[in-house]
Amino acid sequence: MAVIPSTPLHPGTWVILALTVVGLGIVAVKFDKPPSVERVLVLASSLDDQGRDVGPGMETLLSDCMEVLAGATVTHGQGLPTPAVLSHLPPNTRLLRFHGNRKENLLALTLEWNTVDRLLSNQPWLEESGFREQPWEAMQQALRHWPLPLRHRLQERLIPRSAPNFWRLLEGLAILDDQTATDHLAASQKLAEDEPDCASAWTALGDHLYRSLWVNPDQAGIGLNSRTHHAFETAERLIQGHPRATFLWSMMLTDTGNQSLALKHLKDAIWLRPDMPDLYLGIAYAGRTSGLLEGARRALVRRSELIGPMALPSSWFVETTPLYLGDQAAFGQELARVEALRRDASVLFYKGYLALLQGNRPQALGFMKSGSAPAMEPIPFRDLCRVYRAFLEGRPEQGLLELHEIDKIRGRLRIPDGEWTFKEAEAYSLLGDPDQAMDCATRAFVQGFSCATWYEGSPFLAKAREHPRWPMLLRNIRERQAVLAGSFPPAAFSP
Repeated sequence: MAVIPSTPLHPGTWVILALTVVGLGIVAVKFDKPPSVERVLVLASSLDDQGRDVGPGMETLLSDCMEVLAGATVTHGQGLPTPAVLSHLPPNTRLLRFHGNRKENLLALTLEWNTVDRLLSNQPWLEESGFREQPWEAMQQALRHWPLPLRHRLQERLIPRSAPNFWRLLEGLAILDDQTATDHLAASQKLAEDEPDCASAWTALGDHLYRSLWVNPDQAGIGLNSRTHHAFETAERLIQGHPRATFLWSMMLTDTGNQSLALKHLKDAIWLRPDMPDLYLGIAYAGRTSGLLEGARRALVRRSELIGPMALPSSWFVETTPLYLGDQAAFGQELARVEALRRDASVLFYKGYLALLQGNRPQALGFMKSGSAPAMEPIPFRDLCRVYRAFLEGRPEQGLLELHEIDKIRGRLRIPDGEWTFKEAEAYSLLGDPDQAMDCATRAFVQGFSCATWYEGSPFLAKAREHPRWPMLLRNIRERQAVLAGSFPPAAFSP
């Protein structure tokens, strides 16, 4: 076969080719490099709805808009941080506060923006004042003028078109109390039906249904679990990877023993929205209850990196990942952080629990006494404090009676929460009833709690580990944990 001789290229042609390759490289780098993260700190603000403050509802709605439309990492603060705290935040972090009011169905909204570096330089706040308008138009004007680039245009999936429904949404989003949320269910359901394409309305409904699982499931009517799943599923269908809907749904799935599906939804959402702190909190919750402790630990580290010095403990639960990892010092520090925000029965229970783990029975008794006071909430932890108090005061029979009553009440709930049932197993073991302890430990496993490390390591469960049925239970726990670990290694949730 004849070989065609090559023709040498002109030197100028080599220059052009080199420049082309370099240019393509620059373009590739530009398109491969992810957009920089916008960080926003939303300060607690008020919004007057004819005498009611729906500021928390507006704060939630604006947060959803910034997360979904701009991909921003949103954190929250009660007041303006001190200069010392500001100096530890990224200088381009934007701070947002707002005020406004309702007249009839119209909205007057003013947004005020600043950045960390401007505040440290004593620069004034930048104000965006809207005229009194229909809420949809007022929010559209706010989105057009706020200093955040819009990566997605899904406003119509976040903001109700109807003015009366906008105010109903803010009222629902402002609810933080479980019983109030349950009482509001009919209004939340009606709002979702009236605004079928509004993910915010469906997320609010899912939130209120989820809370009612804990408080008064009978009030919510039949099919509560399926209705809750449907609400969150609809929100995610309307806005894929909706951060708040995904987080709340993952907690509900975890509490009902379906950690695998919770982790799958979280993994998919993080692939779309890697800078949303609550998604990592959801991973930590589902991960720790599945025994995936390294994944849970990494998720908490990532959340802390995103939020920085403004990081606050979860308002939903006490983070027990450090406890299961055997780091009692870190768990004590976490409890101190939570107690600085709220001193409720759950915090006091865990402080007493930790003191007992460390062998300080007098201190443990003091915390359990405080946590069992009649006015303490949440009620399940108040009641569990009473059980531990009876144990520490040498009244095991009374403790067992209290524990049986707790078991009876929880049996009527439609959200099992295996991690909580495990706490019952520990209490039965401490009180000297290994059969009931074993029954509860088995039930905790069936309900999804599969943290083999803590089943094997909790000193409070010692009597249950002597039970003849223990080896089979432990084998089942390890097998399930291994399956989940194979499906969700720690690297699966890396941004």
